[in-house]
Amino acid sequence: MTAQALASNVVPLFPGMAVTAPVPQGAERRREPRFACREKLFVQVILCGSQPELVGRTFAAQTVDVSASGISFRGAELLPPDALVDLWVDMSNRPGKFFLSGRVRWSRENDDATVVGVELDSGAATDIDAWRALMP
Repeated sequence: MTAQALASNVVPLFPGMAVTAPVPQGAERRREPRFACREKLFVQVILCGSQPELVGRTFAAQTVDVSASGISFRGAELLPPDALVDLWVDMSNRPGKFFLSGRVRWSRENDDATVVGVELDSGAATDIDAWRALMP
């Protein structure tokens, strides 16, 4: 999809923040549509069997896209699949942060950063219900 096509598909997912329309279903493997957005977040590694030295590490990142059940983000750390992470997503148009938990499903290095995909878990101690309520 070209940049012009993306620009013409801007929809207001979060009031005061522009995000692009969903990725076409043929290219989509998620259960819900995903929406591109750029928000700050913090990631803390909770459990990582293949690289235990990462446990307890916290770092800043930026969302690439979001859905009701997942987030991909850009950061400096390459995280192995199956690592458990806690996420604090800071929505620029909303006070406070969303506290979410999930499992790394994929991680890859791009030209200037690492991009990580996390499948969100449903947990009583998280803000997953409020997060899902934001999604169209």
